[in-house]
Order: sequence, then C-alpha cells, then structure tokens
Amino acid sequence: MIAVACAVAVAGVVGAALRPRHERPCPAFGVGPDAPSASRRPWPRLPLGSRTANLLGRRRDRRGIDRVWPDAIELLVHALEAGLTPRQAIEHLVVRAPEPVRPAFAAVVHRIERGQPFADALRALPDVLGTRAAAIADMIGTSDRYGLPLAPVLEQLARDARDARRRLDQAAARKLPVRLSFPLVTCTLPSFILLAIVPAVIAALSSLGAHAW
Repeated sequence: MIAVACAVAVAGVVGAALRPRHERPCPAFGVGPDAPSASRRPWPRLPLGSRTANLLGRRRDRRGIDRVWPDAIELLVHALEAGLTPRQAIEHLVVRAPEPVRPAFAAVVHRIERGQPFADALRALPDVLGTRAAAIADMIGTSDRYGLPLAPVLEQLARDARDARRRLDQAAARKLPVRLSFPLVTCTLPSFILLAIVPAVIAALSSLGAHAW
C-alpha cells in the first residue's frame, strides 16, 4: 500500500510538471482550470478618462471662481459700507453673490448657526475657496474678534478686488494673441491669398500662354 501511494504521488507531481504552463493553477491567485469561477473574474475597469474629466472639471471650477471672486469682494465692500454688520454682509452674499462662490458664504452661515463664533466660522471661506479667500477671512475675523474699525478693512478689501480684477485682465490680454491666431489663419490668410496672390498667378499664366502662341 505504501508503494502504491508513493507511485500515485510521483505520478501526480510528474503530471503537474508536464502540464502546459497556461493550464497550471496559480497558487498565489487561485487561477487555473480547477480554480473556482469567482477567482477567475476579470479585474474591475475604471471608466475611460474619468480622472482626466475630474481634473478638467476642477480646473473649470477654479477658473469660474477666479472670474467672479472680485465681484464677490466688491459686493461685500458695498454691503459693509451700506451699514450692515460683517455677519449680515455674509448672509447677504449667500443670496447676492455670484453662483460659484455662494456655497462658501453659505458654509460660514451654517457654522454660525451651529454655534461657532463668527471669527472661527469665517475659516469656511478658505476651506471652500482656497487661499484666495484667506486674507479676507483673516481681516474680517480680526476686526470682529478685537473690535477694530472696519474702515481700513474696507480699503484693503477694495484694493484686493481691484488687484484681482487687474490680474484677470492681464491674463486675458496675454491670451488674446493665441485666440486671434485661429481666425487669422483660417480667415485672413486665405483671403489674402485669394485677393493678392491668385490674381497675380493668373495674370502670369495668361501672359505665358499669350507668349506661347
């Protein structure tokens, strides 16, 4: 019996060694012809281009916020100059601010309603909008926490709004030559060729034909 068992074991080892490589089971992953069907399931595939689409979406959102952020600062300055308190101005911007930045001001109001101090709730602005709103949150929070006058804060806010708008205008001016290159290539150059070069070529061919006759 022992000899028979040894012979069977040796035959099994030899048969596994002689089996083709693609039919051998993989003990690490359970892949093979005798492996359970669940272990041979294909790996899940991520949607094609999902990461690129997310990056483009975030970049588009950042551009939209950068475009309307100076308007939001100016609205905040006007609300404070009209006599509203900083908290009332933030609540006013929840409704009146441009759409891309409204969630940030709504987050501030939500934190205030949950019991946070106004100066601490203002940290929601940089949390949602990024570093562009950190300076405004610090200035208004410091003024509210220590009772400082708002006039210097308003001047600084207005200056920041003008600087931000100037940077946007300069960036748009730098992009203008690139945007004009497409109509220049597709419209101006073909029209120049049709109006200036083609008649000269036709006249030259006509004169050559007349001399040939």
